[in-house]
Amino acid sequence: MKKIMERLIRSLEKYFIANPLLKLIEVARKRKPKDYSDTPPILVSDPFGKPHYKNFNSKFKIDFSVDKLPFTNLEILDPRIVTIAPNSKNELHKHAHESIFVILSGNGKVRIGSTEYSVKKGQIAFVPRWQVHQTSNTSSESPLVILAIADFGFTSTILGDYDKRTRLAGNGDQANQKQLGLSMVNSIEDTCWQK
Repeated sequence: MKKIMERLIRSLEKYFIANPLLKLIEVARKRKPKDYSDTPPILVSDPFGKPHYKNFNSKFKIDFSVDKLPFTNLEILDPRIVTIAPNSKNELHKHAHESIFVILSGNGKVRIGSTEYSVKKGQIAFVPRWQVHQTSNTSSESPLVILAIADFGFTSTILGDYDKRTRLAGNGDQANQKQLGLSMVNSIEDTCWQK
């Protein structure tokens, strides 16, 4: 009976869990470092990355860019450098991945849900999965620079590359929100894209 149950559980795992997720689980269970003999990984980087996307909307004071750091062979984590221009912000948004924001330079505010937190260089903020959030640069002179670390690899394994269907649609530059099937909801204080 025990063997039948184990076989049933394995069959259900294969049916309900995507194969890439099973591969991640297997790597974790091995308790050994990944073999990088085929492709030597980049393990150390300066805080400069490859441009990933940017968004600008003067009406809503949105002006930011996102660079991907050049680490290779990442399976779970996705480190990015977010730069928000003076007196600007990113869009109010939510996503499937959790995020840690490490403030590298500047001062600003991070809205998480309905609460706004002041942040400065050296501080760290956590944004839970699917929580509406927005980051604003309160300086009129200097950019706000953030190291954003997310579990994008994990969520992409489960949901596919949803970044391409959302923020990166339209090449990421001033993404065409109509193309995304989104409508803008305005209030005096903020904006949010909603389905």
